[in-house]
Amino acid sequence: MAVPSAYAALSTLALAQEALYGTWGSGTITHPISLYDLVNGGQAGGSGNSYPVVNQDCLPNPASRTSNALTGVRGAMGGSAPRTLYYNSSIGAASNLVQGDQLYTDSSLTTAEGQTANAQTGSSATTTICASNAQQVFFDTTVSGEYGGGTCVNI
Repeated sequence: MAVPSAYAALSTLALAQEALYGTWGSGTITHPISLYDLVNGGQAGGSGNSYPVVNQDCLPNPASRTSNALTGVRGAMGGSAPRTLYYNSSIGAASNLVQGDQLYTDSSLTTAEGQTANAQTGSSATTTICASNAQQVFFDTTVSGEYGGGTCVNI
């Protein structure tokens, strides 16, 4: 969206409003506003709001396209074949994932996971959230593929 002529200057508030609401100068924004989050989506930069992923088809947005795998993910109610999700490699091991991190269905990090309920059994591998095969994590993803967080529980 181009800057409306009624506005003489850019502001991070107006950019955030456009990202969340498609408006310029209206809409409630929770501070702080991270330019990193406006460009790359999510809340990894510490923003008060989680912004949608934009500019997925050009580099350097997101800033890194290198991915790590989150393996053995199943539907939370069981029965589905295990699958692999992917996340930005800057996060490190899967155990470092935090609420708001973006999950993808492809290793090039271009297709967001979408809204799902998931489960994963732990292992000593860096591709699982829980470090023990005696533990399991249940987690949701939002419509835009953001990790909803999870707690490792004994099974």
